[in-house]
Amino acid sequence: MTPLLRSLEFFLARPLLPWAAFSIWACILFFVSGAPPNPNIKMWVPFQDKILHFVFFAGGAFALASALLRRLPAGSRLLFPLAIAIIAACGALDEYNQQFVPGRAGLDPFDWLADLSGAIAGCFLLKSLHARLP
Repeated sequence: MTPLLRSLEFFLARPLLPWAAFSIWACILFFVSGAPPNPNIKMWVPFQDKILHFVFFAGGAFALASALLRRLPAGSRLLFPLAIAIIAACGALDEYNQQFVPGRAGLDPFDWLADLSGAIAGCFLLKSLHARLP
């Protein structure tokens, strides 16, 4: 078994660890999106903000789907749609909230699309890795 799969097995074997990871993710989202943007941060690649949205929300979806994996019946068809819907709702609420933060625009449909795409990717990554576990 590869180190990545061993790490996933360790992560999934502890029921509170995925919930802790998702909670930390949600706290980071709350604090980062509620703060005014830092003008000293430079854009190094095109669409850097969309890439960051995608990666961050993929991580949130991975953590949430991992937590739900232990709560829903084995083989439940609701697992990934539920995780994707919750993460997409978090992205939509985040975009709504940002319109009230000085210096942030908010309500950017492309940010939300990056969030949704990341949520789908995070769930598919978990599904792919989970299928490889013994």
